[in-house]
Amino acid sequence: MKKVTSVVFALVLMASAQNLIQNPGFETWSGGMPDYWEKGDSIFIFQEDVIVHTGYFSAKDSLITQAQATADLYQARFVVQENTQYNFGFWVYDNDPAGRVRHGIDWYPSGSSWSTDYSVDSNAWQELSFTATSPSGADSALVMIRAYDVAVNWDGDAIFYIDDVSFAMPATQPPVIIRVWHIPINPGSGEVVHVYAKVVDDGTIVADTLFYGINNLNSPVKMSHTSVSNDTFMFQVPGQAAGDTVFYYLEFIDNDGLATVSDTHAFYVGETGISINEILYDTPGIDSACFVELYGPGGASLNGFVLVGVNGLNGSDYVSIDLTGNSIPNDGFFVIAQDSGVVNYDFVTSNANLQNGPDNVELRLNNVAVDALGYGTLNGWFFTGEWRPAPDVGCNHSLGRYPDGYDTDDNSIDFHDYTAVTPGEPNPPFSVHENKGAQINLPAITNPVRTGVLFASLVKRIDAYPIIVYNPLGQVVVEVANPRTTMNLPCGVYFLKLKNVGPGCRKVVIVK
Repeated sequence: MKKVTSVVFALVLMASAQNLIQNPGFETWSGGMPDYWEKGDSIFIFQEDVIVHTGYFSAKDSLITQAQATADLYQARFVVQENTQYNFGFWVYDNDPAGRVRHGIDWYPSGSSWSTDYSVDSNAWQELSFTATSPSGADSALVMIRAYDVAVNWDGDAIFYIDDVSFAMPATQPPVIIRVWHIPINPGSGEVVHVYAKVVDDGTIVADTLFYGINNLNSPVKMSHTSVSNDTFMFQVPGQAAGDTVFYYLEFIDNDGLATVSDTHAFYVGETGISINEILYDTPGIDSACFVELYGPGGASLNGFVLVGVNGLNGSDYVSIDLTGNSIPNDGFFVIAQDSGVVNYDFVTSNANLQNGPDNVELRLNNVAVDALGYGTLNGWFFTGEWRPAPDVGCNHSLGRYPDGYDTDDNSIDFHDYTAVTPGEPNPPFSVHENKGAQINLPAITNPVRTGVLFASLVKRIDAYPIIVYNPLGQVVVEVANPRTTMNLPCGVYFLKLKNVGPGCRKVVIVK
């Protein structure tokens, strides 16, 4: 499924801890518009000098059409800092029952935040305000105030008055939880689950707590982290019985006494053996013959399973395919096809045309993810896959596992770029350029390892180089070509990926 990128506007330099809005009170006008402001085609803007919140003027916002997407009053983009809170607010006079307004932020290069509050009919000024956190990788933001028609006959006619707009960082920042994930995503009975949380703050994190409960959170168990590497906290949730669902959330408190609580996450205990095995999401022109293939034990029921597309732009679900009533065929391959042009299909739905990357698809059992694939370069989008994303492949290429169903809980290792798609059939051995015919055994590493040692003391074979070193977030820390290179890395947990080795990494715990 194709995705469209918005056209953006000029940047305005940001000054920290001050209102970034130019002409926030609509006090200066030229050419029939308030200076620095722009509008969509569905509204008219007029200078108002009677109904005013403060100062001499406000902006009279007149909705004139039913085209909702172009009913915005907005300013050009501002430079922003990533993973930082911003307060966005304005005052509105809304005594027109035919309409209402709310406000939102488009982050660039990706992401958006919208207030859940709308104006209400009143003969007094009311303030609308919300706080949002810029996503990782954000470099600028476009703020907008949108008019909505709520008339019974949807006639595109409503009037509002806007004044005193503000967009600024708070004086102090609470901790920002960038990402939370757990490994494995679908643990077996009694298997310990590692929970990771990447958290940043303008000061210091002084307290952290993970709360978890079995099948509910009525009386959660509390625990602190077991280790910290850079900004990533790691927790260990004890193994539980098959059939249980474990719910958990985290709280972090900084040296300013400000706290942040994560969303609630969950995992199902008891390996289902069913996984996303191959996906084709982009074909020439208007997409056709796209598909998602599942792999699992022949005859396994798919009751309670749902395949969900998760938008890389904002992390929201954009499509859902209920698989209840189906089962895995005897050959182990279940093909969910966009149309009958897909060979070997088992289930046809137009929703199988998933979005191009960066994006995600999750397989959920009773609304809990048991497998997840994210594809695209990790640079600020909402990644909900496993450990590190797979590549965003080109047109007529599929992403597939090899061997079928092989799962290390790392999308970048498990999924390969295939030029020959094979719905309903085994994925072929991955191409020879991956050197799978010349594999070497992963070296045994005794942890912990003291910083300052040579890589050659850990990995002696010259054909294992270059070695790529990753941090727990899945980001590349360094690529080592020479075995005589000194391991000058900060203390923490790292993963070594060796040349000529198939799936798998070696964990290294570095101490002083």
